Amino acid sequence: MLPDGCVCFLINLDRSPQRLQTMVSRLATLGVEYVRVAGVDGAQLADDEFRQHTRENRYYKPIRRGEVGCYLSHLKTLQAFLDSDARFALILEDDCQFSPAFLAALQSALALRETTHDALLRWDVLKLNRKRRRLVALAALTENTRLVEYGLSVPITTAAAVWTRDAAQRFLRAYRGTARPIDCDLQHPWEFGLNILALQPSPVTQGDVPSTIGNRKHGAHGPFAKLGYELRRLWPKLRHFGHRYGWGCIAGWLWRRELHYRPRD
Repeated sequence: MLPDGCVCFLINLDRSPQRLQTMVSRLATLGVEYVRVAGVDGAQLADDEFRQHTRENRYYKPIRRGEVGCYLSHLKTLQAFLDSDARFALILEDDCQFSPAFLAALQSALALRETTHDALLRWDVLKLNRKRRRLVALAALTENTRLVEYGLSVPITTAAAVWTRDAAQRFLRAYRGTARPIDCDLQHPWEFGLNILALQPSPVTQGDVPSTIGNRKHGAHGPFAKLGYELRRLWPKLRHFGHRYGWGCIAGWLWRRELHYRPRD
């Protein structure tokens, strides 16, 4: 069962009934009720609509239909969240698998957010799957789970995350088109004014099923396109990280895989 005030939204394409059945079983095992949100199928978008959403490209290769569909599916889900009375939204894609620590870790993360006065610990988006090698350890949540900041590289994933209402409102207001895949947009939290943290170890993994978006490694781009993309966002990342933890942390980041943050309250 989820904590009070938190509602689970499950994104599922109409053409994926088997994935829905699998997720229904997994959520039932946890005792988690959910609201299904019919995903936007990028393959079914009219050409004019697809072009409208991809007028600007800030990525290093062309945006695919599946990426537009994924982005629109999450925007649709965030709007459903705001149309509800919930204070937090657990947003899941339909290929999630849950560790035994999932509910305890989520409950502890929500409880800490509700009681802390430290702005750095009051996340706007909490990512629940994928990890990075380097991290800032922020707070212990359970015996084996910590609240962490992955610093210079937010994990590329939208499979499982908890959103606040304020974060959902800001992200929806900022949308002007799918200039980058949504998980890559969320790697630029300074553009949206979002504090994006994570749980470590991740209590959610993704099942071994084919992506409904397709293989991101496919797609034409020049040999230096990705390098240019990374160089353009290098200074904003460093500035964002430095302002949050102090510029000395960046030097420590280069030499150590784990830094520790001392809470302010």
